[in-house]
Amino acid sequence: MKAELTRGQDAAVCAGIGVGGALVFLFAFPKGSITTFMHEVLKLPGPGAGIALVLGPFLVVVALVSALLHRGVGASLVASLAFAASHTVAVKLLGISADSKGAFGSALFVAAIAVFGVAAEAVMVLSRRARTLWRCLLAGALANASLLLFYWVLIFPRTARWVWWGDVPLLMGLCLAAGLVSGGFACVLFKSLSRTVALSQQGADHVRSPRL
Repeated sequence: MKAELTRGQDAAVCAGIGVGGALVFLFAFPKGSITTFMHEVLKLPGPGAGIALVLGPFLVVVALVSALLHRGVGASLVASLAFAASHTVAVKLLGISADSKGAFGSALFVAAIAVFGVAAEAVMVLSRRARTLWRCLLAGALANASLLLFYWVLIFPRTARWVWWGDVPLLMGLCLAAGLVSGGFACVLFKSLSRTVALSQQGADHVRSPRL
């Protein structure tokens, strides 16, 4: 692992993770599916349930896995911006349908993801001396909360409505919990990937080594 994200190859890998995440998100959650599941199936109040429980946690995994794979400064932010850019391109240029309430494909959407990426990056950088799991839990919770707050203040008043004060405690509580869970999942996923790569490398070295 590099000390800093300085090489173009590192940035390209992080961007690739972001692009891949955006494509998976687009096809896993087609237009209207998040709103239907949050409000008609789970009966949660809104706006914001889908951001807190679907988009935010998904982004947490994308950003934190990138940060753990490339421990230098900038990995989470690069992956987040790549997610936002590729998602926007898919919505605008490829004509993929997206929920208008989430402002997907707009400049505000890109700004929201950028704020999320900055929050995740800041926590991961400032908590370098902490254990990996605690870093991921804290980054997941705070980044998810920053995304939800951005939507509540700058997006939903334009696309839906202001959130009711009585719904804020429940939605923010769910947001923090989902951030913790997705942050923990990102940590476990990274460790699993690391073990798999290490075992593959050991197997390759064993095959290449001459027999005595």
